[in-house]
Amino acid sequence: MRKAISLFVVLFVSVWGWSQERGPIVIHSDLDFTAENGVIAGTGVPEDPYIIAGWTISATPDVPYGIYVANTTKPFVIRGCSVIGAQNQQGAAIALINVQNGVVEDCFVRDSINGIFIQNSQNLVLRDNFLAVSGLGLQVLGSALQHYNHVIEATNSVNGKPVHYFFGLSGTTLADLDSGHITLAGARDVVLQGAKIDQTDGINVVFSENVRIEAADISRPRGNGITILSSPHTVVRDSPRIANSKNAGIAVVLSDHVRVENCGIYANLVGIYVNASDHFLAQNNAFAAGPVGIHVTGASREPIIHKNLFYQNSYGVKLESALGPVVEACSFWEGDIGVFLEGQTKYARIAKNSIVAYGYGISNFGSQGIIELNHITRANIGIIFEEAYQEAFPTGNIVRHNLIYRSYDGFYFGRESRETQIYENLIWNCQRWARDFGQNLWAPYGRGNWYSNYQGPDANGDGIGDTPIDFTGGGRDPAPLMSREVFPQLPGVLGTMERRVALLTDAAGQFLPLPVLVADEAHERFIGFMGVPPELAQDLAILFVFDSLTVSQFHMQNVFLPLEIVFFGADGSFLGRTRMAPDSKDRYGVNSPFLTALEVPEGKLSSLGREVRLLGLE
Repeated sequence: MRKAISLFVVLFVSVWGWSQERGPIVIHSDLDFTAENGVIAGTGVPEDPYIIAGWTISATPDVPYGIYVANTTKPFVIRGCSVIGAQNQQGAAIALINVQNGVVEDCFVRDSINGIFIQNSQNLVLRDNFLAVSGLGLQVLGSALQHYNHVIEATNSVNGKPVHYFFGLSGTTLADLDSGHITLAGARDVVLQGAKIDQTDGINVVFSENVRIEAADISRPRGNGITILSSPHTVVRDSPRIANSKNAGIAVVLSDHVRVENCGIYANLVGIYVNASDHFLAQNNAFAAGPVGIHVTGASREPIIHKNLFYQNSYGVKLESALGPVVEACSFWEGDIGVFLEGQTKYARIAKNSIVAYGYGISNFGSQGIIELNHITRANIGIIFEEAYQEAFPTGNIVRHNLIYRSYDGFYFGRESRETQIYENLIWNCQRWARDFGQNLWAPYGRGNWYSNYQGPDANGDGIGDTPIDFTGGGRDPAPLMSREVFPQLPGVLGTMERRVALLTDAAGQFLPLPVLVADEAHERFIGFMGVPPELAQDLAILFVFDSLTVSQFHMQNVFLPLEIVFFGADGSFLGRTRMAPDSKDRYGVNSPFLTALEVPEGKLSSLGREVRLLGLE
């Protein structure tokens, strides 16, 4: 007779929409499935689960959850309940923690921050729930794959968009999901293509392998844009917008060999967050705005950050705890610190980067690293080993072959810095060459650094000044160089560009083979001539090559000599030519879409007429 009564009550609630108001429901164990805690029927066995149904719950500020069920094994159903006003940032309208065999269906959440929170639970079913939230609609967390083994149907929605939750998929492609939430758990060899997220939950890849996310468009997610947890060999690529995430654009945790390539990652709290994940690769991405572009921690081994561009990030790259990281051939423009290495980072290589208009170009607390071939312009301090107040002791680093230009200080070495080898750098037009309060090694191999306004004699003509340079703090360069010709190659990103010969002609048939640097990748086009000393730039030409016809405009900020620019169509035809003023905020373009543009110091094309044609490259 009891089962018949229970069935009647459930049908009455579901069909007639009966509801009754009450305060939050809190269940800490199987013993708490009682009438006082909202149970209206059921005995807690599979064929007769406990029923919590028909309640309208107004959350109170002192309780973080509207419905809270934890540490249970008995079957239960939460049906037809409304939770209103769950406004605790750390809570949720419905929380299921360490539970099994539960069903949540036909529930409604509104005026709340977070919707349904599930942690360390198994064998749950969610269907037909409507979650209108300002935070995360659905969050599933766990420390093992079985904690994600749930049936969560697409009939659930977050802010009007369906939830797509997949467990155990293999060898398939999911295309064009416009979603309120996406989770791939236990997936193998799955491609997620063209997914769209806007003002809802992000994409979660957990306990999976060989997942590829392509062409995602993620805007304003309420947590991370993409979360990768315990999922090695995940690839995120060719996604033009991962933007405005409340937390990270992409979070990589306990996942080795993850790659992020050709993505636009903008205005997130952190662009990419990497924790305890080895052999991570970020390549050919664009980062703009937000406090941090890339943050690496958790003793991640050998992460590679290569050929990215960073614009107006307070910190471009932050290496909190990493072993053997590489930051190479990246372009940085406008921020507080270009590359920041904390004391738990060791064996870093920071090389061939161009850093323009930063407070500190490179700030280092790490040890046994190499900082070389970087180009830093308009920094407060080019390279700094900041005071650590006995909390870090940067030891055994090498600083060589860097160009620091038009900065206030070239170098600063704090009191804890030890055994830093400093040689063959160019300190050019800086107000102060260096300060050294540590115990470091200037000119360890008999050759020091070049200083643009050094006036010492060189009596024997060996290229080394006879008068040592003493720095504030006690450091001394005993062997200042007389010539900058010691520098092995062009600095920063310029030194990584391909060298070709552009074949040019004019309307009169005059011909000019012009050696050029080819800027055919985004980070190369982004930096161009920025920050380059005119004495170096006057011998260069840069051919900007785009992937398709474009109407992009060029600027001259942080470019210190007048240039000419010539625009070419897809067939090399002449589209326009103009002079560009040094260090100007003006924009320069042409009316017709172009495929290539050639920047040269003014006068370099004087042997040709105005209408120049590009015949090709050799």
